[in-house]
Amino acid sequence: YSRNGGTHGAQTVIEALGNSCNYFFYEVGRLTGIENISQTAYQLGLGQNTGIELPEEVGVVASQEEREARGEVWNPGDVLQAAMGQADNSFTPLQLANYVATLANEGERMEVHLLDSVYSYDYSEVTQVYQPKVVENLNLSDDAIYAVTQGMRYVVTDGTAAETFQGYEIDVAAKTGSAQTGREAANGVFVCYAPFDEPEIAVAVVVEKGGSGSALATIA
Repeated sequence: YSRNGGTHGAQTVIEALGNSCNYFFYEVGRLTGIENISQTAYQLGLGQNTGIELPEEVGVVASQEEREARGEVWNPGDVLQAAMGQADNSFTPLQLANYVATLANEGERMEVHLLDSVYSYDYSEVTQVYQPKVVENLNLSDDAIYAVTQGMRYVVTDGTAAETFQGYEIDVAAKTGSAQTGREAANGVFVCYAPFDEPEIAVAVVVEKGGSGSALATIA
């Protein structure tokens, strides 16, 4: 059901991603279990150092172990919230951007780096060239890649960000989100990559108290 009391009806995973159907992912989370969810999140770089040459926060991936390490209780229903990105999950915008890039790379996660190359003071020679480094390869199945990327494509063709991207000249894949803090309006989140068929760029937009992620699509 949506906020206005309507229902999405029967949903495939592609449609559920496109329509941001919480109930679908509640059930997926219940069937998958928090151990599998948190392990995959770590592999995708969430709650991990990105490798960038700056001090950074690593955030939190929701898990029973992390909750109990803080002296608090993990309840079975918490997996439903974790499955849709809520619960104890806390990620940085950079982690989100690299996570989306990993999906665009079909499961190959790269180390984050600031500079592509360094030139001498007079630009006469290149003194250093960054060599891309693969941190993790998730070995995702073709079916999994298809479901997730087509779902993200559905977001901008028929789903929660379709209105913004109608007629846009570049094919984009995206996901809207609302990071609820329990205080006032949610923090709006919008992630995307483009072009869809041959990705070149990943974007993460986070606006404090921005509310719905779809409201951030114009920024992206």
